[in-house]
Amino acid sequence: MRRFTLAILLNLALITGANASEELSAVWRDLFTRCRIAVETGKDFDATGLRDLGHDVRMVPPVTAPGVPFPLLPGHKVVEQRWEVPGSRFAVVEAEHASNRGESKRSCEIRLAQAAEPISADEEKLLRATFFVERDELLKTGRYEYWNPDPLFSTNLGIRLAGRNPNGCRVVSFLDIETRSHSESFFWTNSAEQDTVCRPTPRLVNP
Repeated sequence: MRRFTLAILLNLALITGANASEELSAVWRDLFTRCRIAVETGKDFDATGLRDLGHDVRMVPPVTAPGVPFPLLPGHKVVEQRWEVPGSRFAVVEAEHASNRGESKRSCEIRLAQAAEPISADEEKLLRATFFVERDELLKTGRYEYWNPDPLFSTNLGIRLAGRNPNGCRVVSFLDIETRSHSESFFWTNSAEQDTVCRPTPRLVNP
């Protein structure tokens, strides 16, 4: 009787774990789509149902080198708008990197929320499979092309808009995950304008 009861409990635990993983994948795919569409179309991010965590402004200092009298790369302002998904392990960070010429480069990132558990190897497999499904559907439209990040992590997958977005930039969207035991756990999903700067005046810098 005890063995029978234990078997039932183990099966329930497995079913609950599977449902949780599927929910994680569904939430990730929804956020990935929202980020991708916002950056590809140049429109506002759809934050429906998300909790607004406000703005954060920081300055990135110039990149310098010893003996070089001028900066290799200029400093710039980064403005981030953050949201969290209630009841989920994910958070969204939209960022604009503004140049001193009034131009900007936009990105929309999905991160693990603060204190959230790292992505497990099984969850990585599910997220990878979800990305393949999403990418195949996008490629069928003829408006996208293969583009994968450098193979630095256990998962390195991406896709790129074949043309340019309304701001004149190429847009890449990717999923990077690291779950191997010999490396530090890592999770990063991003949709970003790929060029150095884009045309529009930043929106988040002067909301």
